[in-house]
Amino acid sequence: MQKQRLLLLFICFFLGITVTFSQVQKFKTTKGAIKFYSETLGKWKEWEDLENGVGILIVVDWTNERIKIFSKTNHVFDIIKYYDKKTDSDGDETISMQCVDQDGLKCNVRFLILNSQNGRKQIYIDYSDTTILYNIQNLE
Repeated sequence: MQKQRLLLLFICFFLGITVTFSQVQKFKTTKGAIKFYSETLGKWKEWEDLENGVGILIVVDWTNERIKIFSKTNHVFDIIKYYDKKTDSDGDETISMQCVDQDGLKCNVRFLILNSQNGRKQIYIDYSDTTILYNIQNLE
């Protein structure tokens, strides 16, 4: 009887740890924008609103190190490197990672928590010549 209790306790503990570490976060976009780098001008152009930038599902699977964006064209980013979390003088937090998209192109993905703006959240996808920005909110 004692062995069965110990085994049951172990199984509950193992399942609890598995659930704790298999974390998936879901977000919905409230706005989207994009900007491009102009080789001829040698600088970044102004932000343009994304036509279908609202209501897009973003799923971050930290266990499998993958980010999926379910927009008109679905995007998948595999995380290959994490950078240290940074906090600026306003208390805004940035979590950055290097990723590879479904086409094999490297990019950086940044999650921002703008504590100076009531905790507003954003995700940036930075390529060498394009940056995509989504304002996001948690689904769960």
